[in-house]
Amino acid sequence: MPRPSRWDDVVSAAARVFSEKGFGGASLEDVANEVGMLKGSLYNYIKSKEDLLFAIVRPNAEELLDRTRKLKEADLPASEKLRQIAEIHFEIIDRQLPYVTVYVQEIAGKGLSPEWTAMDREYLTLVADVIAEGIEEGDFAESTDARMSARALIGALNWATRWYQPGGPAQARAVAGQLAGIFLGGLLARRRG
Repeated sequence: MPRPSRWDDVVSAAARVFSEKGFGGASLEDVANEVGMLKGSLYNYIKSKEDLLFAIVRPNAEELLDRTRKLKEADLPASEKLRQIAEIHFEIIDRQLPYVTVYVQEIAGKGLSPEWTAMDREYLTLVADVIAEGIEEGDFAESTDARMSARALIGALNWATRWYQPGGPAQARAVAGQLAGIFLGGLLARRRG
């Protein structure tokens, strides 16, 4: 397996430092020390600390968006799509906890840049569209506000970065299943029988 590039080393070091110290508490000097280079050398790779933050989270955000777009178009009931969205979201949390923690603590909802704002909005819209589909299909209660429900689901999944301890894909699926089950229980239309 080839050795990661120096840029990959810088991004990995930044993720570790930001995870430990928080984005606001970390300095570029901390990152330079972690990667084993002079602070001035970092400027060969970045213009600001925010550039590092974006580099840390972008691949995960792009994967989440891509997989959610495909799932939205799948021929599945909306409840199954939501369950799978939760699994995808949590799979990324499990696999990339330090990176996702940085995102949740430092980026989510803050609109750091127009690009981040657009990515956040697209994900929210994709999830809300799946919920709206479930309302339209009669699976979810008519009184459901799709956008508010999407915010609640995304918030519950992201909040798990505060308490979740990675234990592998099986555990991640179980946690995602529990969260999705709780959430879906509140959305499902009550059948009179």
